[in-house]
Amino acid sequence: MKTTVQKLNSSQLELKIEIPAEEFKSFMEKAILNLGQDIEVEGFRKGKAPKEVIEKKTGQEKILQTAAQECIRENYIKAIKEQNLEPLGQPEIEILKLAPGNSFEFKAKISILPEIKLPDYKKIASQVKKREVKVNDEEIARLKQEKERVEKERLRNEILEKIAEESQIDTPQVLIESEQKRMMENIKQQVPQMLHISFEEYLKKIQKTEKDLLDSFLEEAKKRVKNSLVLREIERKEDVKVDEKELEAEMQKISQMNSALDKNQLKEYGESVLKNEKILQLLENL
Repeated sequence: MKTTVQKLNSSQLELKIEIPAEEFKSFMEKAILNLGQDIEVEGFRKGKAPKEVIEKKTGQEKILQTAAQECIRENYIKAIKEQNLEPLGQPEIEILKLAPGNSFEFKAKISILPEIKLPDYKKIASQVKKREVKVNDEEIARLKQEKERVEKERLRNEILEKIAEESQIDTPQVLIESEQKRMMENIKQQVPQMLHISFEEYLKKIQKTEKDLLDSFLEEAKKRVKNSLVLREIERKEDVKVDEKELEAEMQKISQMNSALDKNQLKEYGESVLKNEKILQLLENL
């Protein structure tokens, strides 16, 4: 397999992958065997017809397409690993060369995490000041705690947004669309629980289609994705680590709220939560 990588922009790459004729021949043979499993030929048990008979009954085009699909699936994954890439979402695949007895070529356009040029984030964070939370004699401790929580959230958001504003990021469209869909799913879950009406009734009340609503999330989705990428880059620069005891405790806490996550998902999500918290604490204490 020969792989050529071309950078399209800071968040997109194009991989051109060439499979030698001899190697592609093995995919052709596998395709014939797989297609032959469902073919019934008089005088032979189902799936046991000779190769030549299967080829004749199935047709060259069907065999080529089946072989190409499996070859793409296997070699795309291999190329990604060899190039040490972390693609976002599904690739855009285009077959470039497909013919019997020849090498097979295809290209895959993928989205990746973009290069991020951060400003002096420590300086920016140090210039955003925390406001003093005041309560009068009539306010109880719980209200004070809530006000402090709200102020902490405001401070963190302001710091993060100021850093993101001065950062140079080519935000991948695939991440923005994914965030829009996530926001939509949240709305679909929250509406029946909080408003006690169906999502369809909710759309009628606000006089919007589902697409209108999805489109309205665009700017917020862009902001969220950009903030998330900034956090990730600061995490890399600060080399933030999470110890096993911290992670285990966080995983247990998350599993109590969401039992649908498997162990790997719990670990990945828990690690992300803890790292983000450490970064935000670092920024707000500058």
